[in-house]
Amino acid sequence: MAFSGMRAIARFLAPGLLLVLGSCQGSSAPNAHDELVIGTEGLYPPWNFTRPDGSLAGFEPDYLRVLCARIHRRCRMVAMDWDGMVGALLTGKIDVIADAVQITPERSGVLAFGRPYALTTGVIATLRGSPLAALPDGGARLDFDHRGPALDAKIAHLRNGLAGKVIGVELSGAFDTFLNQSLGSAVSIRYYRTMGERDLDLLNGRIDATLEDESYLHPLLATRDGAALVLAGPRMIGGTMGRGEALAFRPKDNALRAQFNDAIGATLADGTVRRLGLQWFRMDASPGAAR
Repeated sequence: MAFSGMRAIARFLAPGLLLVLGSCQGSSAPNAHDELVIGTEGLYPPWNFTRPDGSLAGFEPDYLRVLCARIHRRCRMVAMDWDGMVGALLTGKIDVIADAVQITPERSGVLAFGRPYALTTGVIATLRGSPLAALPDGGARLDFDHRGPALDAKIAHLRNGLAGKVIGVELSGAFDTFLNQSLGSAVSIRYYRTMGERDLDLLNGRIDATLEDESYLHPLLATRDGAALVLAGPRMIGGTMGRGEALAFRPKDNALRAQFNDAIGATLADGTVRRLGLQWFRMDASPGAAR
């Protein structure tokens, strides 16, 4: 695991997708005329996933095509295991990480983040017939960057509502950290290395609920199997769950980060991010979007 609290070993590399990028070895900053190599997992739909023919698809592959055109750079996205992605960036094997990376204080100590291009929340999903479907504070927004009596009261409501339940969560992810820190012994946590395994157990009643990003759950609920699920309780953001998704750069690559930030600003202003969010997430995930 690159460092604790990250989405580290939860999703593994599909066979044959890891590309050896020997030509990038040892580069501390990309030359303006070089190809930019962008790392992603290819295993986190709808942000990024791998088609049967091996090509990458999803919000981020589509979005990076737009961004790279805006900065007039030739880019190549490669799929690799998250475990090695941060190391690959820092040693020059890749130039940028685009993998729905949440901006957290811990990660900001190692990576340089670009301007957020999405802002999503964590939410509980459970079966429609479950008592948890009536969790308190449904739809309310809990911001863990602004602690106070009101937030503490809502956390207590959530803890009481989930008491004694089995919550399935992705191993070593930000939601895992939140459950352990905020709910503690009130719930039983079951860990999964893949979201598919977690979703199957949820649909078959082997766990009571999951805590996951809304951008993942909205498309899931729109599927035939996912129609059996419902979102419940508050929407959560901040703290260990992060505050927005952004590209990650080497700390020294300020010029490259500035180029992408300008392009991101333009795509937020012209509606590109909103359009791609509606297409892939079934929601406008733009920072500042009212929802």
